Amino acid sequence: MFSEEQIKTLLPREKIEAFFEAFYFGEEPAYDLELGLGHFDPEQRLVRLELRLKARPGRCLACNLTWGLPEVFKRHPALDLQGVVGRLEGLLPDGWKVRDWTLGTTEEIDEELHVIPLIVRLG
Repeated sequence: MFSEEQIKTLLPREKIEAFFEAFYFGEEPAYDLELGLGHFDPEQRLVRLELRLKARPGRCLACNLTWGLPEVFKRHPALDLQGVVGRLEGLLPDGWKVRDWTLGTTEEIDEELHVIPLIVRLG
């Protein structure tokens, strides 16, 4: 139902750059950020999107850097995750809608990739 390319358009690069500018005050962050599709379970009516934090060359993704980010991401107006979820709803087939959404805790995949799940429940 969703492609990786469709999901990436829900959080465009300019929104991510606006977040970096506002949150890091022009300093270069240690990571790049992108939205991706984790998985979609139509039977459970559950979409797992992922905010993927990828270490920039020569930089380190320390847990103390990324563990507090879910609360920041949830509230930061530049990222507008409520808007991301609203745009996702626009991709759903007729009769489907977003029931609710939540942001999970940071998952350390490896030293160069951390993921923050954005869980969307559909009705």
